[in-house]
Amino acid sequence: MKKLSVGLILFAVALVAAVTAYKVVTNHNNNLMKVTEKRIMEAAINCWRDDKCTGNVATLDTLYQNKYLEQEINPLTKEIYNPNSYVKKDGNNYEFIVVD
Repeated sequence: MKKLSVGLILFAVALVAAVTAYKVVTNHNNNLMKVTEKRIMEAAINCWRDDKCTGNVATLDTLYQNKYLEQEINPLTKEIYNPNSYVKKDGNNYEFIVVD
């Protein structure tokens, strides 16, 4: 009976630790993506503000050519974003669209 109680306590502690670790890693990954997307969107906004980008779409390639960004890499996969990926402007809303 004593071994069962100790085993259950250890299992409960391990379960709580695993769930906490999962949440911490997920939160960290989400923050990495938010920072990267925000950097890209701010570069596009600056490009539109300086009238170097026109229309409602600013591709990464355009941002690279106009020196608003250097090559961007997905922080989770470590793969270089396709230069055809773009920021879409809809009024005051901006969205980064990844093209595979």
